[in-house]
Amino acid sequence: MPVYNAARYLAPAVESIQAQSFGDFEFIIIDDGSTDRSLEILNRFAKEDARIKIVSRPNTGLVGALNDGLAVAQGEYLARMDADDCSTPGRLEQQLARMESEPDCVALGGAAMFTDPEGRPLKIYAPHPDHSSIENELVAGNGGALIHASVLFRREALIRCGGYRENYNYLEDLDLFIRLLDFGRLANLPDVLYHYRQHPLSINHVQGNRDLQAAEIVAPLRQRKGLPRWIPKPDPASQSASVADFRRKWAFDAAENGHYDSAWANALQAVRLAPFQKINWSCLRYIYRLRGAQKKPA
Repeated sequence: MPVYNAARYLAPAVESIQAQSFGDFEFIIIDDGSTDRSLEILNRFAKEDARIKIVSRPNTGLVGALNDGLAVAQGEYLARMDADDCSTPGRLEQQLARMESEPDCVALGGAAMFTDPEGRPLKIYAPHPDHSSIENELVAGNGGALIHASVLFRREALIRCGGYRENYNYLEDLDLFIRLLDFGRLANLPDVLYHYRQHPLSINHVQGNRDLQAAEIVAPLRQRKGLPRWIPKPDPASQSASVADFRRKWAFDAAENGHYDSAWANALQAVRLAPFQKINWSCLRYIYRLRGAQKKPA
């Protein structure tokens, strides 16, 4: 688990790993030069749990932290985790059982509950479960074919494929998954194994540049399959989205999936952040009606 200035969410993330039903693991945490209280929090956990191993060094960015963790790891398997998310209690047990029964599987993810920054539920995202469908998503430049931080890898496969590559620091997952295709099958469990916290700042703010990099990453695979070069189409709207826009989107996501309290909280936030945007008030009224209808007795 790489950590950089994650003090606000760090304790629940660590506790979710400590609470796993499968407990025979080493928990390698890379402090990537944090300047907040992250290292202090981690040291407190490490004093109480011998499974936690902290590597603290100057900031290098995500890829450097991930490779440092890979270099330290001793186990046959390596599970990813992000410092602002949570794993469900049975995650490692379920993934390990599947990997043990399928020796040709080198990476196994799962479904995730997307949450807002406060941890309220928004919607479930369930990637395709089978290798063929995952490969098709990767060919189209979709690194979300597996939710990176939910994946359990075979460590040997990670090492053989060369680990993470520095030149793809923001698309390290897509690049890694495509290279892993040469070493075995990729899969996803249908169960929710992970709670993925959404932040406005975690959304791709330089999507145009990343799309160009994604096209570069998938080009060799597409050529091998006889497919034309992928030319990404940038979405100007996503690049100019405000925090209020994200809150409004999350409100609709939550409402569509029956999480009406989450929807109401995010719609309120959208109005507070941008009270002069009519669309935010329309969203709030819509959620109010849905929430009221849901609470009426049958």
